[in-house]
Amino acid sequence: MKKLEFFFLSGIFTLLTWTTLKAQVHYCNNLSFELGNFTNWTGYTWVYSTDVPSANTAKVQVTLPTARRQVIMTDTTAYDVNTGNALRKIPSGYKYSARLGDAITSADLGNFRDWEQSLKYTMTVDSTNALLVMKFALVLQYASDHTALMEPRFKLTLLDEKGNTIPDCANYDVYSTNTTVKGFNSYTPAGAKDPIKWRDWTTVGANLLPYLGQTITLEFMAADCTGRFHYGYAYFVAECRPLNIVLSYCTGDSIAKLTAPVGFEKYYWKNSSGTVLDSTQILKVINPTEGAVYSCSMTSATGCTVTLQSTINRYLITNDFSSAMIDCKSNFVQFTNSSTTNRGTLSYNWDFAEGGTSTDKNPQYKFATSGMHRVTLKLANAPSTCTSTLTKTIESFSPPLVGIKGDSTYCPGESISLKAYGAYRYLWSTHSTADSIVIGSPGGKIWMLGYSSTGCVSDTISRKIIEEPDWQFISNSDTTLCIGTSSVLAVTGAVKYLWNTKETTNSITVKTPGSYSVTGNNARGCKKTISVKVIEYAFPNTSFTFSPDQLDARHNTLICKIPAQANVKYTWDMGDGSSTGSGATYLHPYTFSNSVLEYLVKLTAKSKYECEISTSKTIDVVPFIPNVFSPNGDGINDIFVPAMNLRVYDRYGLLLYSGSEGWNGAYNGRTVDPDTYFYIVTYTDKAQQVMTLKGSVTVVK
Repeated sequence: MKKLEFFFLSGIFTLLTWTTLKAQVHYCNNLSFELGNFTNWTGYTWVYSTDVPSANTAKVQVTLPTARRQVIMTDTTAYDVNTGNALRKIPSGYKYSARLGDAITSADLGNFRDWEQSLKYTMTVDSTNALLVMKFALVLQYASDHTALMEPRFKLTLLDEKGNTIPDCANYDVYSTNTTVKGFNSYTPAGAKDPIKWRDWTTVGANLLPYLGQTITLEFMAADCTGRFHYGYAYFVAECRPLNIVLSYCTGDSIAKLTAPVGFEKYYWKNSSGTVLDSTQILKVINPTEGAVYSCSMTSATGCTVTLQSTINRYLITNDFSSAMIDCKSNFVQFTNSSTTNRGTLSYNWDFAEGGTSTDKNPQYKFATSGMHRVTLKLANAPSTCTSTLTKTIESFSPPLVGIKGDSTYCPGESISLKAYGAYRYLWSTHSTADSIVIGSPGGKIWMLGYSSTGCVSDTISRKIIEEPDWQFISNSDTTLCIGTSSVLAVTGAVKYLWNTKETTNSITVKTPGSYSVTGNNARGCKKTISVKVIEYAFPNTSFTFSPDQLDARHNTLICKIPAQANVKYTWDMGDGSSTGSGATYLHPYTFSNSVLEYLVKLTAKSKYECEISTSKTIDVVPFIPNVFSPNGDGINDIFVPAMNLRVYDRYGLLLYSGSEGWNGAYNGRTVDPDTYFYIVTYTDKAQQVMTLKGSVTVVK
């Protein structure tokens, strides 16, 4: 039996290039679950228990996926909670992974477990997939009371085409208490008594070159313990790639770069004399000799070794192609490739600059547009990494695809630009042969013909030139501004607006004087601009005076004054609810009630620029108590001090009256004799202070 070289790596696997990924999908379809499902994989499940042998079942094939046992992981941001959220469920650089098995949940505790499950992938080995790379991460619950063979387990096995295990480095088989394999971590979830032994994403690679042309089967297996209630599960992906040295030594290079396959622990480069040159994955040879042979011995972490050779050969690529239109109407172009190389094979990647591509050597392509196109041909020279890129401008032609771009209706006072497209050259009715013309006045119809470089001609394409009717763009702006206030600038008539303040509404509010402008567009896009100048004005003076400085029933006329300003209107509100006046000077008599303690006098001044401001002042009202009154029923001075708390005494201290209606000069129903009487008045002033007034009054008849 042939020996398989097998190697083992810990850590993060280098991401594949786009070219390698593309090859991987072609040669090992869905090996890395890139389709997001189990296409090309086969699944098996069974039960094996040492506690309850009667529960054991045979290994049977199942339909994938199966609930909890063979599942595709899709969340690239998810972490495994049973590792303290330290293990990613999908390794970096991949979109999917598969999970074999699952953790025991509370719902499982009363049920029988002892799950075992596997996934298999079968492939035919050739030069394109001779390097098999497998990545896995393990979560195995520690079981202190179990023997090794009873513990949760993970197993990776490669089988030959007869189903036999490939010997030597081919197998990886680990139990949760295994102490001989390095790289495991320990974590005990909250509330659990048994720790979790978990292994981060690990890369294992196998050299399949000894099995070229044969069928190889890859099998992953994960199992719970055989004692029923300890779990084990695994995540994994796999991929394949060619196992060869990649040479990069192209036209103009002075350094040859030899790249060995990734995935080995050690590299030893030697020349044909056996001299060790380097111990890295990539060897760079300065000014190498053509035909020189270099070898690389690669050793895995488990000691498996494979040696590859490469001969230095420069790859000389000549990149060239020509094109020819099929006819004058279909827009088809035939490309003829004249590219060459001195060795290896060329592959072709055409980019027709409008989304179309081809890998044919001499493609025929129908363009979506007529005229000139930038077409790029990129060559790849396998097995080297040498490439060559050439871009040319080529021509296609189809009369229905030749035309004129631009609006044929122009705005008053402006001009329009019409641009032809779809041909190599043009002829306008204005005798211009440029691809675009400018028109600034109505000219009826204008026409154009398009020609290819080979003499093909389009149909006559015409446009009618029309002037857009004038339109109204009107300002309704308030161009005056009082200090500290705002003003609204508004325009109407457009469908779009742009102010020099960057605002795009039809009106704006401004708070500072200055020049403002707005440009409006009508539905066709014609523009008009309106400019306004906003002027700021001061408010009128409202610092008025009045006399006397307080009022009472005897002095009840208030005189208000302010120095008059030109073109300013003054309005007075005297605060008694019914009196207003105008003018720089205003006299106002008040009708008193002892219940009123003050009046609020307000002056409003308004300038001719509509700047309006108000100022208010308070005039105090004090009680007036006469020293004589005549309660004779003539309706004049018949009541003494109404609307205040009043007590009246005679000269002997007899209380004649107490109340707030005012004294009518009577005591016990009879008018008192003329004499001098004494009073005490209390009232609450505007500061809510209780005031007391004492004095005498003479009653006369």
